[in-house]
Amino acid sequence: MKIKTAKELMNENLLVKHLAGSLAYGTNIPTSDVDYRGIFCADPINVRTPFFVIRETEDDEEEDTKFYELAHFMKLCLDCNPNIIETLWVDDEDIEFRTPAYDLLREHRHALLSSKLAFTFSGYALAQLKRIKGHNKWINNPQPEQKPQQREFVSLVQWFGEEKVMPRDFDLLFYHTYHRLVPFGGNTFGVYKSDDMKTQTFSLDGSLNTQFDEERENLEPPLAIIKFNKEEWKTACERWKQYWGWKKNRNKSRGELEELYGYDTKHAMHLFRLMRMAKEALLTEDILVKRSDAAELLDIRNGALTYEEVVAWAESMDKEVREVCYKKTKLRKKPDIHFAAKLLMDAQDLVWNK
Repeated sequence: MKIKTAKELMNENLLVKHLAGSLAYGTNIPTSDVDYRGIFCADPINVRTPFFVIRETEDDEEEDTKFYELAHFMKLCLDCNPNIIETLWVDDEDIEFRTPAYDLLREHRHALLSSKLAFTFSGYALAQLKRIKGHNKWINNPQPEQKPQQREFVSLVQWFGEEKVMPRDFDLLFYHTYHRLVPFGGNTFGVYKSDDMKTQTFSLDGSLNTQFDEERENLEPPLAIIKFNKEEWKTACERWKQYWGWKKNRNKSRGELEELYGYDTKHAMHLFRLMRMAKEALLTEDILVKRSDAAELLDIRNGALTYEEVVAWAESMDKEVREVCYKKTKLRKKPDIHFAAKLLMDAQDLVWNK
């Protein structure tokens, strides 16, 4: 028996193919990508045995596509995944290919909704807010090009020199040459004078030179005792790495928007859309994919709101969705998995029996 690939199954057992993303929402601009989503059905051997499980695939002929296997789609749908639910509510005019099996699912789409969407939609929205806050932090607090050096994370514990040195004024840079570091245990070191200029307290990359072969008992008293704040240095290195990774990989056009407005306005647009869709679904029991507020959403994308306004609105709307709309909704608390199971099997039969 030949086991078909996911792409072969997609080509043979496709239930629906529709426009997704900004084109489906009505928020597209001339440079927007053309996204497609859809559902296909695997063969019985993929579904009835655990050996050849298939969950999703892409179409090589389209740049931005994602097709979900029917059983996997149904599970995600009952989980109220925002990106999945849209497939059953997308406008008819945005559907490029459909079958009776898809129409059967669409006919019973209301029965697949539950009030759980209050948390999944708002959760996806708050993920956008988290990105906005994170990127805003990078924009307002850029990292230097040089990686954090260990010598910058040294603090003075005790001073024994003649001149007065306050802890806040201590800088290992002033004791770089003609000095050495002697380990005192843990992250604590003694700073000792040396007659050899080649003896240095840190290397060119700023890392501490802590190699010492002599007996410490034979040394004169140290000039100072210092502490290397290792955890702070590690945190700074991670922050530096994250910043330059973000700087390198961020989308150029969206980066320009961030620099102009102080935050990612496209993330803000999605945040508003998701929160509003959650509120609408809880109160009307419908998922409104094609947005009547598309013009306003595009204004948000173009920087109509300040960073502070976006954050305040998101936090207020999240509270309204979770605490007000969730209590008012007539949607069932949990999905009816018995109904969903029968609907899934009926759709599979339609595909397998052609």
